[in-house]
Amino acid sequence: MNMGNMKQAVNLTNAFISLPKAEYLLSLMLIIGILFGTLAFIIQLRGQIALEGVFQGALEGLFLLSIPAILTSLLIKLMIRKIPFRRILAASLAGQIIYALAYFAYSFLISSAFPYREAVVFFAASIAFAVWFIIARFVFVLKWRSFLFASLQVIIYGVFLISGSIVAVSGDPIWIIGKFFLASAIFLGFVYLFFMIVNAPMKKNLGLNTLDAVSLFLAHWFYESKDIETEFERVGEEAETLLSAFIFKRKSGTCAFLIPYVHYGPFGSLGGSNFSYLLSEGLKKRHGLDAFVFHGTVTHDLNPVASSEMDKIISAFDEEYAKCKPSASSISLSRGFSEECFSESLLFRNCAFSSISRAPQTTEDVNFGLGLAIMAEAEKHIPMVSLIDQHNAETGDITSFEPGSAVGFRYMRAVVDSLSRKSGKSRLELGFSQKSIQLPQVGLAGIKVAVFSTKPAYALILIDSNGVKPETREALMKAAKQAAKEKNLSVEVGIFTTDTHSVNRVRGVLNPLESESALLDAVRDCVREAIDDIQPASFCSFKIPFRINVLGARQSIEIVSTVNAIVAVAKIAAPIIIIGSIISILWILSKV
Repeated sequence: MNMGNMKQAVNLTNAFISLPKAEYLLSLMLIIGILFGTLAFIIQLRGQIALEGVFQGALEGLFLLSIPAILTSLLIKLMIRKIPFRRILAASLAGQIIYALAYFAYSFLISSAFPYREAVVFFAASIAFAVWFIIARFVFVLKWRSFLFASLQVIIYGVFLISGSIVAVSGDPIWIIGKFFLASAIFLGFVYLFFMIVNAPMKKNLGLNTLDAVSLFLAHWFYESKDIETEFERVGEEAETLLSAFIFKRKSGTCAFLIPYVHYGPFGSLGGSNFSYLLSEGLKKRHGLDAFVFHGTVTHDLNPVASSEMDKIISAFDEEYAKCKPSASSISLSRGFSEECFSESLLFRNCAFSSISRAPQTTEDVNFGLGLAIMAEAEKHIPMVSLIDQHNAETGDITSFEPGSAVGFRYMRAVVDSLSRKSGKSRLELGFSQKSIQLPQVGLAGIKVAVFSTKPAYALILIDSNGVKPETREALMKAAKQAAKEKNLSVEVGIFTTDTHSVNRVRGVLNPLESESALLDAVRDCVREAIDDIQPASFCSFKIPFRINVLGARQSIEIVSTVNAIVAVAKIAAPIIIIGSIISILWILSKV
């Protein structure tokens, strides 16, 4: 996949912002009304400022702009209570700003000979109508009721405009309202023309309607609706991938390392985004296992089409787990290197849990084909090898490592190097601990720590997050070593993340872990608890193929390319549509 295209598509998510609190939005509505009224009176008085005039202007501004905006918000909230009030206020504020700019322009032009100064007000009404319609249609997901809410605010602003004195639009009151709707209808027609133009790439490449796709996307983003998974299932494809498991049975509690070679995306709770949590919960309920769910060497090509696809992973695990017969095992830790790439391998009887990283350099997704090639080469040395992406150095570089890349070959050499080294074996013992933590960058699976009886001891820290900054990784390693030292144990530390996309709910999609005292304290606590929990364990493992429906390589490329094509078309079409709508509204209103 072209990484430039991927970065362009990802950058679109920067448009998502967190809204201020409702009281701030209400305050801003009042301030805009007061400022507009005051400035409008100063302009009309040609700069002669009188306290009485300023006070009167402020009241007029509140009447003309603030009250209609607040009234519209309250009425819509009463009609549809499920919509958060601050979202309604934000939409009303956007409309209020449009009217304020138009009214200000009218006040500025009132003494000029500009023939279309009244049309400026009607054009503003048409834009506000379109803004309300688009927000109600896509953000509030109201479909045809979006016309009702767009019309409601037009009527309310029209009534207050007619009743006010700052902006004196000529004509019969009913006809003034009629002009508001006429201008709105004209502009809305151009908006639909715009959507018809930008819909072409989506319809041609994916068979989807752009309006429906955007609506379904926002329905999930704002309301966690999973209706868009129906479209994923329609365009997805079946793939065969792998499931690896390492089972550690102890006297008190059995632990499982699970590596399903699927990607935990695309975002929110869609597809496999929350599998790192759901799989661990599923194995806990079915088998009483405490599961660590790792990120395999996969990219977005292997995003499951629906969260229900998790059942296929559970079924594949159930079938093989029934055959497992844990027995005594040794354990050793070995590291291998190739330039900036390194591998940390936990070696058991006849298998290896091999992880890879480039930290502090970018450590991103590894193509499934490249992962298979590395495992095939590694299995010339060890009968069964499972490859895990530590995913522990997020530097802001959106990329993936593909077959044929220089990094891919260095990863391969690092893994082989780790498996070729002789390291001291010891009897398998481990302790583990887990903790939930309330941080925006940490998913529901929280923090999990396992401490192994290698020489030296190895503390494996798995955090349910979408990557981690290199400096945070270093801070986590330092915190873990300090906690182990308090228990009189010297440890080597491995930092892993699940790359869960369930945390991608805020502005942008890069949400790596950052150093916070709550995070570091939680890791220290988990390390101490895991050390206290160390006890002998028997061991078994398996790696099996299974089938699952995913978006697939072709569709992933198609989606990214289509999004970029829509943006490219929109950049050209939008200015033409806006200019065309302005000319049409001014000409038609001048004739009626």
